[in-house]
Amino acid sequence: MLLPDALTDILQSIHLQSTILGTAHFTAPWSIRIPNDDDDEATIHVVMQGQCWLHLESNFGKADAMRTQLIHLEAGDLVILLQGQEHILCDDPASPTVELEAVIARKPDPGYKRIAYGGGGSLSQLVSGTFKFRGERTHNPLLSALPEFIHVKNETGQLVPWLENTLKFIASEIEINQLGCQCVLSRLADVLFIQAVRAYVAGLPVNQANWLRALTDIEIGMALSLMHHYPDRAWSVALLAEQISMSRSTFAERFNQLVGQPPMQYLTTWRMVKATDLLQESQFGIREIAAQVGYTSEVSFSKAFKRWAGTAPGIYRRKHRTGNNILENSAV
Repeated sequence: MLLPDALTDILQSIHLQSTILGTAHFTAPWSIRIPNDDDDEATIHVVMQGQCWLHLESNFGKADAMRTQLIHLEAGDLVILLQGQEHILCDDPASPTVELEAVIARKPDPGYKRIAYGGGGSLSQLVSGTFKFRGERTHNPLLSALPEFIHVKNETGQLVPWLENTLKFIASEIEINQLGCQCVLSRLADVLFIQAVRAYVAGLPVNQANWLRALTDIEIGMALSLMHHYPDRAWSVALLAEQISMSRSTFAERFNQLVGQPPMQYLTTWRMVKATDLLQESQFGIREIAAQVGYTSEVSFSKAFKRWAGTAPGIYRRKHRTGNNILENSAV
C-alpha cells in the first residue's frame, strides 16, 4: 500500500488559515515597514517586476544580540518569513521609511487586495500576504526544521514555472474579485507555502542533519511515513527496522544521524503533535485520542502529554479548542 509521506501528514497538522493576499505597486523611492502583529503569522512576498531589498533583524545566539540582514530580491524571487518578524521592504536602504498602516490608509483602491505607493520612479510589483499556523507550532517537526525565512531565487531573472502559474491564478482572482475570492486565494497561498518548502528541501546539503532532509532518504522516509500514518501501533526500533528491511542497529544509527534524535523520541513527538490536533479539532474523548496515538490507557497518555505540553490534555483542549461543541467528557 502506498502511504502518504510524512510531510503531507505534518502539513495537514499545521492548518494554515487567515490568509490575505494582494498586489502592491511601488515606485522609487519607497520603503515600507511591515510590523510583527502576531508571532504565529507568517508573511510571504513575491517580486513580480523590478527589484527591492528586504531589511530583516533577527536574534543571533542570545536574546539581546540582533543581526541585521539585507537581502536583495529580484523579479521572480519568493521569500517567506516564518516567525512574524518585523521587516522593511524598500527600493533602496537609504529611502525614507513609512509604516504599512499609513500606506494602506491612503490606498487608491478599495479593500486590501491592491495598494500603490512611491515617488513615481522605477516600478516594483509584488504579491504579498500573510497566513497563520493554527495548531501546535513549538514542537512541530516541520516548523522546527525550517529557518526563520525561506528564499526561493528566480531562474536567471524568470519566475520558476510552478510559481509563475500560481501567481497568474492569484492575479486573476484579485482582478475579477468574484464571490469566494478569499477562499481561492487562501488555497493558492497554501500551494505557495508547500512549493516553497519543497524548494528549500531540494537545496539542503546532502550531509546536513535535518528532518526535511531525512524525508528524501528512501528507508528513513518510509519509517517516518509508517510512524505518521500508524501512530497507534506498538512500534519499536526493531519492528520499524524490520518493516524497512534494515538491521536494528543500522536503522537506529541512520535515523538518529538524519533526523537528529532517536526513533522512539521522534515517535513520541509525533504522537503528541497528533494528539494536540485531535484535542483541538475532534470530538473524541481523551480515552479515544489516547488509543489513536498509541497509548493503551488514558492515564499513561495523560501523564505523557503533561510531560510534553506542560498541561493536562483536558485543560489543553479547553484552552485551544476551535469549536463550541467539543466533548468534555474526559478526565484531566
